[in-house]
Formats: sequence, C-alpha cells, structure tokens
Amino acid sequence: MARFPRDDPSTRTGGGRTMTGAAAPSDSAEPSDSAGAGPARAPRVSIVVPVHNEEENIGPCLDAALRQTTPADEIIVVDNASTDATRARLAGYTDRVVLLTEPQLGVLAARNRGLMAATGDVIGRIDADTRLPPYWVEAVRRVFADGTVAAVTGPVTYYDIRFPAALNAVDRTLRRAWTLPSRQRLDWLFGANMAVRARAWHAIRTDLCDDRRYHEDLDLGIHLRRAGHRVVFAADLRAGTSARRFRNDPADFWAYLRMIDASYASHSGRAGSASYWRAWLTSRLIMLCYLPFRALHRAHPTYTAAAPRKNPMAAEPSRP
Repeated sequence: MARFPRDDPSTRTGGGRTMTGAAAPSDSAEPSDSAGAGPARAPRVSIVVPVHNEEENIGPCLDAALRQTTPADEIIVVDNASTDATRARLAGYTDRVVLLTEPQLGVLAARNRGLMAATGDVIGRIDADTRLPPYWVEAVRRVFADGTVAAVTGPVTYYDIRFPAALNAVDRTLRRAWTLPSRQRLDWLFGANMAVRARAWHAIRTDLCDDRRYHEDLDLGIHLRRAGHRVVFAADLRAGTSARRFRNDPADFWAYLRMIDASYASHSGRAGSASYWRAWLTSRLIMLCYLPFRALHRAHPTYTAAAPRKNPMAAEPSRP
C-alpha cells in the first residue's frame, strides 16, 4: 500500500500570495462531497507539478500555469531529486509557487507529496511538459461547480510533432472511446491533465496501490470509481503535452504501454473485465502507431537528442 509523507514546513519555500489564508487539509478529511450539493462559492484550486530533471520544460509549464484568466490559488512544484538544472530554473519562480522536495524517486512519491500539501478544495495534477491553455483553471472551477463530480480529466494536444492533427485525432478518439460505456463515471484519469476534489483524494488515498508495475493515474481513477466517486471526462478541458514518449526505444515504449493493461489486470476485483480488454486493445493500437509518430516527432523543428521520457513509475530512468 502507498505511504504518504506529511508536509514538512521546513522543506516548503516560496508561495507568496498563493498561500494567503489557506489551511492545510487534515489527514482525517471527510470523504468527497460528490454525493451532495456543490459549494456556493467557487472552489479553491491548487495545481501540483511533480518534477524530475525537467530543466527544459519546467519554465514553460509554470509560465502557462501562471497565465490563467482566473489564477490558481496555489501552484505546488515537487522537485523529485533532480540532478540537472531544474532547481536553478525554479529559483525564478519562488515568489509565485510553493516549492517542495521529495527525495524518494518516482512520480508516485512526488505526486503524493504535492497532493498531501495542497490546500485547495480541488487539486489539479499536471506534468512538467504540460502546457495549460489560459482558461484551464476557469474550466476546472466550472466542472467542480457540480458537487457530484469528484475528479475530471480531459484531452491533450501534442505541440512538438509534425502534422499534430493526426496524433491529436488518435488520442481524442481513444479517450472518447474510453468514456462510452462509463455513463461519465470513469475508472481512469490522465496525469498530464486532471483534477481531483481534495475530499475525494483524502477519502481513498490510503487504499491506493504503491506498485511500479501500474500507472498511478489509472490506479487513482480505478479506486475513485470503486469507492463510488464520480470521475468525468470534460472535452473542453484541454492541455498541451509533449510527444517525447516516442523517443523511447521500442522495448521501453512497449513496456510502458503494457502497464496500461497491467493496471487493470491487477484490479480485477475493482475494475470489470471490460476495462481490462479495453486497456489491452488500446495498448496494442498505440503500439501500431509507434513508428510513424516517432518519425513525425523527430521531424519537428524543436526536436533535440535529449533523453527520452522515462517510465514515470520507475525509480531509475529508462534506457536512452
């Protein structure tokens, strides 16, 4: 089972106006109010960004998160044992974001660190290569005005691939297909573009899995649905993301995809067999797209020979 470190104020820096008047959530927070009426006021929104060796990406990610039509109440960056210039890049944001550190390597530990520290009613979770459009926080608040919603995820568009419409269409089609049998009670979330009601997170967090064979965002979605919380897909909650996963060699890319169906196979008591076969088919359809989209990514003007994106659940980077 997962371990959840408490926030240590001694490792918390920055924040400026983002922390004004906020109180940290209690470990004994009540379950999500997803079964009752929504709050009268607009929910406070925190954004959590786990970061490991993202010196090229973290600046544009935070610039986009800070340029919102309605600002987030707090932005938390969790530095996950970075060894490159990530910390130096973050130095220019310490007056606008909360900077935490998580020495245990792996996105699961970094994500949990950030979500536990967040003070918002709703916690957005994005990746360091996510580029939020200016209306993202506004859209999140609109979704969570419905008190029955415990979590939301949305589609992504790829900003560093030639002819992005092709990959965007594949991604959009697959995500919409995953919503069809759900009646908007999904058993999945996408970590690059998602938000969860804080009360729902605290209600199920001790039940979540701590296993590097599974995708942590899928695991979260499965447990939320199993606990009776409503997870929805919002087509207008878009975010940009990188296609750099296609830099991985075929074996690493396939190992990453196999984690999709492994996540559902391991939760046979929580997710139905239809979810497993949906995941099984999806991983193989994406693998068929690997070679053409890898070529299109490499052909993009911004492509560099930087290391491929590592397995997000791994304690060590994937092979270059």
